[in-house]
Amino acid sequence: MTSLLSWQIKCSMCLSDFTDPVMLSCEHVFCHQCITGHMNTSLGHSLCPECCRPYTERDLRSSRLVKNMTGAVRQHLTAQQQKENSPTQSSQSPSDTLVCPEHDEKMKLFCETDQKLLCVVCRDGEKHKGHSFKPVKEAAEIIKGVVKGAVGFLVKENGQLNGMTQKQATEVTKTQMRSKELSNQISAQFEEMHRFLKKKEEEIKKHLETQEQDTVTTMCKNSTAINERLMDGKELECIFQSALEINQPEFFLQWWNEKGFLTIERMKNNRTPDIKYKSWVKDLNVIPHSFFLGPYETHLQFFVWKAMLGAVKPVPELFSMKDPGDSYLKVSPGKTSIRQADRQSGYYKEYNPGVISEESFQSGQHYWELEVGNKLDWSIGVKPEVESRSKKVKSKDPKDIYFELVNGKGYVLSRNGKEIPIEVKRKPSKIGLYLDCDRKQISFYDADIMTQIFITNYNSALPCSISLFPGVYLDGKNIDPVTVCSYEFKSAHSP
Repeated sequence: MTSLLSWQIKCSMCLSDFTDPVMLSCEHVFCHQCITGHMNTSLGHSLCPECCRPYTERDLRSSRLVKNMTGAVRQHLTAQQQKENSPTQSSQSPSDTLVCPEHDEKMKLFCETDQKLLCVVCRDGEKHKGHSFKPVKEAAEIIKGVVKGAVGFLVKENGQLNGMTQKQATEVTKTQMRSKELSNQISAQFEEMHRFLKKKEEEIKKHLETQEQDTVTTMCKNSTAINERLMDGKELECIFQSALEINQPEFFLQWWNEKGFLTIERMKNNRTPDIKYKSWVKDLNVIPHSFFLGPYETHLQFFVWKAMLGAVKPVPELFSMKDPGDSYLKVSPGKTSIRQADRQSGYYKEYNPGVISEESFQSGQHYWELEVGNKLDWSIGVKPEVESRSKKVKSKDPKDIYFELVNGKGYVLSRNGKEIPIEVKRKPSKIGLYLDCDRKQISFYDADIMTQIFITNYNSALPCSISLFPGVYLDGKNIDPVTVCSYEFKSAHSP
């Protein structure tokens, strides 16, 4: 009971009685010096060492109640200890002395063998024959020394645990700050893409508006020409209708002589005898509404995506393959594609040599995309450097890490000489490879839909190369190349 009570007045940080106790908003209590020291060493938001709830200096409230309780409990415990250690108390209170329940004798001995109190009669009994005994006071001093040693150990351990708690709280704060930084970075990058898309939208709409104005202007001019012809035609129609309404022949012929004859002559078609009059409509036409934006109407998203790709940084990197000088392999002139060479015989059906990249990577983060298409067998991996870099890779080293499609087996992770099956929900035509040299992590992605397939770690401190195997020949069924994808809009060459 005394031990439990004493723990109620101890600070969980220094494991001593509360000194100038303060309470946080979460109602946990600490020494003022302990919690302010924790706050000063924290990066970013300070977190309660007990429940990790954030707090600020304004949340520190002095607790007079805890301070008074600490003093009262300490006085009580001190008085209790003095009472227990008082020699007069033990002599005046025989009931405080332990008595053997079996022999009704004072328990003056301690059995070191069984670690229990005994009376002198128990010592001489058969149960404790050959055991080692010590007087109670002497045994108590020895065991107190053992307990003190355990307490010292616990104090040291608890001190380390307290330091670890503070460090962990600091790491929590760092993680939260890093998450906020990444969130801001993501927002900034999306904002940049939004600006690009908004600008592109305005450009296309401006182009649409310009084309609309040009088309409408042309249509309006054509409409004006048609209206002018129509008005002239209607005017002549009215003149001829009025002339036909003249009842007196002499007046009608007088109109014909003065106006009608010349007007009719001008209307006649002298070039084509079959057609009596020249058409007022023949050289006119109605301009249709064939308003068309071309690819921006039918393939808008693709064209905009391609334009945006030229503005997006970074894009998947390129690397060049070392030409292995193997007659069974064909490397493209640009050194970005590899395949099995055509074979005239059935020899070496299972021969599957590979290549490594000319470049090596030891720091930073790198991402590539590799086209595998509908191939039935291939391997893409990371190979730690060796002192002598061979151009040709005849077989896979157990130290290397590969993501493979093995004909007849499916997708596997190959490392340490073992093949671990990997579940892939769909067959990707492009594989994304992300190499994080700083964290020593390798990730593979289905680059068609940008989903992660798996992530693994490597331990080598040496630079790494990219290693590719185009897969076994399979009687010409697996002859398609493995190609490093380029997003710089350069023409690709196949071997």
